[in-house]
Amino acid sequence: MLKAKTVTTAIAALMIAGAPVTTMPAMAQQSSTQAEVSESELDAFVIAFENVLAIEQDYNSRLQTVSDEAEKQALIKEAQTKMTQAVEDAPDIEVDRYIEIVELAQADPDLQAELTSKLQN
Repeated sequence: MLKAKTVTTAIAALMIAGAPVTTMPAMAQQSSTQAEVSESELDAFVIAFENVLAIEQDYNSRLQTVSDEAEKQALIKEAQTKMTQAVEDAPDIEVDRYIEIVELAQADPDLQAELTSKLQN
């Protein structure tokens, strides 16, 4: 379940245009060299990210209608599981690589701009 929480946090941290529910702690400064992410990995990341974003939006709206704390926690756990599954189901990307790309994008403005461009198309 830790991996699901990490995916959820990483996803929220990369939400460039949206309002993230949670944020990832600032990453340590990395070298200024261009991150090594292939074009096919970027395309796979975008597919996974869009699927995860749809799940997050659905669960965010559902959470707004729930007042019971236990029910909220159950919904959050369910959302985390579905988000992790969405990344696992996406073609050509693994959860660990997905998280790594999120972290790289946080430290590399060029990579972040490239992902933003792909997400807006």
